[in-house]
Amino acid sequence: MTAFLTLEIRQGAGHEAVAEHLATIPEVLEAHTITGAGDMWARVVARSNADLQRVIDQVLADPGIERSTTVIALAAQIDHRVLPLARTAAGLSQS
Repeated sequence: MTAFLTLEIRQGAGHEAVAEHLATIPEVLEAHTITGAGDMWARVVARSNADLQRVIDQVLADPGIERSTTVIALAAQIDHRVLPLARTAAGLSQS
C-alpha cells in the first residue's frame, strides 16, 4: 500500500535533520518540504495497515516531528512517469 504523510516539524528542529532521519527508513520513497498545512510531505509504502502503523511509528520517532497526518492511496490513476514530459521538452510528439 502507498500512503502520504504530512509532517509538522517542531520549530527550530530543521528540515535537514528530519530528512536525514527519514532517509534511514527504507519505506520512505520520497520526501519534500512543502507550503500550506504542514512542513514536509513523505510518500511511504507498507505491506498492510499494521505495517503502515509500524512505518508511521518509525517516522514519528524523530523528536523534530510534532505530528503527522496520513492519507492512504486507494488506487493509482497515473503511475510515476517522465517520458511525456521529456518528449514535450524535446519537441517530440506524444505517440
